[in-house]
Amino acid sequence: MANRKYNHIGRIKGLQPALIKSLHPGTIIQFQYVGKNIFDKKPIVLVLWNDYTDYKIHGINLNYLTEFKIKMLFEEIMEVKGNVVVEEDKFKKHRQFETTDINTRHIHTSDDNLPYRNLLKDPYTRIKLPTYKENRGGNPLSKAEAIKQMDRLYEKKLKRIIKKHDIYRSYFQNKMNNIKVVTYDIEGLLK
Repeated sequence: MANRKYNHIGRIKGLQPALIKSLHPGTIIQFQYVGKNIFDKKPIVLVLWNDYTDYKIHGINLNYLTEFKIKMLFEEIMEVKGNVVVEEDKFKKHRQFETTDINTRHIHTSDDNLPYRNLLKDPYTRIKLPTYKENRGGNPLSKAEAIKQMDRLYEKKLKRIIKKHDIYRSYFQNKMNNIKVVTYDIEGLLK
């Protein structure tokens, strides 16, 4: 169990209410977690997997890491996956720009075939992780392939970081209140 929390409120550029089904891998969320003996009652979590069949969200609690360690974590993940996406409303124009360390794109989310289709209206930050039914330049990812790619990412990059810092958590959906998707200042963090 983590024994220290860090405040990352300065990196949050925006929040918007979200439904559980709109939370997909790579999304950064904040919520209130209720129950007995809860150390972090308002975690900021990088979602690794939304297991709606088990009513759980699996992720990394960023409040247990310093900014430097979050930077290292994001660099490790993005080394494999390549980019951060700030997803925008379907009515906004498509733009692309590069920062010094990462390729950041603004895209619109108007694909009605995706499980999280059009549920979020404002821009939010998402690290591209393998996501079920997401188009990756060809056929959409199957659930089995998404799980396989996440397992590979976990084994190659996340396992040692998670074990070293004890940051992996599973959250029961019925104990999560006031769920919000975060627009996180990753560009400022990775300067």
